[in-house]
Amino acid sequence: MYLLDTSAVLAHFFAEPGGGEVAALLKDGKDSVALAAPSWVELDRKLGALIPDAAEAERVFRHYTRSLCALVPLDAAATLAAIRIHRASPIRLPMVDALIAGCAAAAGLTLVHRDSHMDAIPAGELKMLRLPDKWTV
Repeated sequence: MYLLDTSAVLAHFFAEPGGGEVAALLKDGKDSVALAAPSWVELDRKLGALIPDAAEAERVFRHYTRSLCALVPLDAAATLAAIRIHRASPIRLPMVDALIAGCAAAAGLTLVHRDSHMDAIPAGELKMLRLPDKWTV
């Protein structure tokens, strides 16, 4: 099972590099793909900034959070995993990304992302699938 980082959702929605890989994962639906609770907040904010029509941004948000992906809660186990991941990272890891990674680690899911700063998370902390950078041609 996979946990999509917000960057993976945006790659899929905007048909950017890596979007096809995300589409393949989404074919099996909620049984194989999830979003972390912190991603809901981040996704709502980013869609609101990137989609001028507020009703369309809300429709897209609901499509991913209600139809395509299961929800992984931010519970005590995920929070402790986020702390461990944050401490293990040799570079600064934004708090929301540490929380998302913590949700993936605690749930035993593979984190799908395209954020270069997440590459610094030591491999033993969680499984990751790195998508191509946004600007890859």
